[in-house]
Amino acid sequence: MVSYSALRSIAPETLLSDFRDTILATYLVGSRAYGTSTPSSDEDYRGIFVLPRDAYLSISEPVCQIADGRHNTTYFALKRFMELAAGANPNIIEMLYMPGDCRVYESPIMQKLLDNRSIFISKQAFASHINYATSQIKRAKGQNKFVNNPQPEEKPSEIDFCWFVPIQAGLDQFPYRPIALKDTGISLSRCSCAAMEHLTNAYRLYEYDSPTRGVFRNGTIVCDSIPKSDEVTRCVGLLIYNREHHERAMRDHKNYWDWRQNRNDSRWQSQQRGELDYDPKNMMHTYRLLLSGESIIKHGAPIVRFEGDQLRTLMRIRECQFSYDELIAMVDDKHREMADAMMHCQLPEYADRNQIDHLLADITAEWERTNGYGQCEAN
Repeated sequence: MVSYSALRSIAPETLLSDFRDTILATYLVGSRAYGTSTPSSDEDYRGIFVLPRDAYLSISEPVCQIADGRHNTTYFALKRFMELAAGANPNIIEMLYMPGDCRVYESPIMQKLLDNRSIFISKQAFASHINYATSQIKRAKGQNKFVNNPQPEEKPSEIDFCWFVPIQAGLDQFPYRPIALKDTGISLSRCSCAAMEHLTNAYRLYEYDSPTRGVFRNGTIVCDSIPKSDEVTRCVGLLIYNREHHERAMRDHKNYWDWRQNRNDSRWQSQQRGELDYDPKNMMHTYRLLLSGESIIKHGAPIVRFEGDQLRTLMRIRECQFSYDELIAMVDDKHREMADAMMHCQLPEYADRNQIDHLLADITAEWERTNGYGQCEAN
């Protein structure tokens, strides 16, 4: 018996070697499938694997997706694949319409899924493709934000988000005006604090002559029990910690350095030099998604491999031959064309989930018969 619990934490290469018989299909996806690749384009793969029915008879959820660290290779369990396809997920729907040269492997059983691919096509493709296209626009501008707002290697310090209100302002100062803690000369390593009643992120601050355990411990403010004798003699004022802004700065720092680690150098350098105010690849995918969604609405099938004028337009976008404003105008025009096409669309509102349930059961049963898994070990 094969233990399918082992699938929970494996890498795609292990799936391909030790669980080869579970794989229904492997496809070369992305720009190489769309016809928009360049010599430096990555090779990305997506595929489908199947689990026996017994794998779902467990109090633990069965594995639904296996991917490498950068998600260049991703495999979906058949059930999860069908769930996403039923919702008109563009990246999933296109796997049912791959060009022949991108079909790395297809099990004979996969043909049953391909023969019934039309049951996943519905009017939901309108919203799903537009939503995905919108996310690409945000990424196109968001990466420009990274380029023009580089982050230092050092993480944001809590101190930069701390403010101090002295007990008594000087004669030439307005009372109760917060000042940046780093401008006061106060060292939090020589301080303790106590929470202020009825206020969030505000603390009474007590300064001592020698080092204490500090106010921040492992990145968190820790309040101490302050002796009554210190309340008057040691209290120097109020500490205000803008926790929300610090956490946001930490997220921005992480997102920036994640992007720096995974960026495409040839693309970001042109943005850094000020030659572009958007990421051309993301904008190309924006328009590609709209073209494919429009094809579903009008013809009942997505476009995966682009050709002719459509391909030339996509490559012109990738080669930065349009301004950002021109591209947004093109996107808006295509959006309106899709909305007009929806007025005459004959597709069902939603995919028929009963049909999909039966198809899932049929494919799983056929896979079990073919591979001799009448009774497989449950997770």
